[in-house]
Amino acid sequence: MSKINNFLLIILVFVVLFLGINAVKKTDKKSAGIKAVSSVSKQEKNLNSQENEGGNVTVKVKPKVLKIGEKPVFEIEFETHSVDLSFDVIQITSLVDDKGNRFESSWNGSPPGGHHREGTLAFNTFLPKTEFVKLIIRDVSDIPERTFRWEL
Repeated sequence: MSKINNFLLIILVFVVLFLGINAVKKTDKKSAGIKAVSSVSKQEKNLNSQENEGGNVTVKVKPKVLKIGEKPVFEIEFETHSVDLSFDVIQITSLVDDKGNRFESSWNGSPPGGHHREGTLAFNTFLPKTEFVKLIIRDVSDIPERTFRWEL
């Protein structure tokens, strides 16, 4: 074989290797993109806000952190035009998992009173492995219990 043929063969090998490596990289990037999208979609599904109306009070709850192994955090709004919202949010709320475990919380938000309250309800315990959690709010405007549930 001549030197020119050897040179062309070496160039051909490098081109094939280069194209093969790039094809593998593109496939890996596409796979990573698909995985990222599906995990975001699952998390977004778990973080859907929920609303409950009754007794002239609307309660809106949106999870901010709701993952196994992390401390749950919820944004909560109470809205009314006719009821005084004079209650201690910590005293009327409970977070319960599928095994019946209850978790202690802290409230950082509007004080008791008025017609609009909002704030953050943060729980002090890491969420164990569970199928679902329920946030229960009791005795707001003669409604014995409002339940908000998220599958995990």
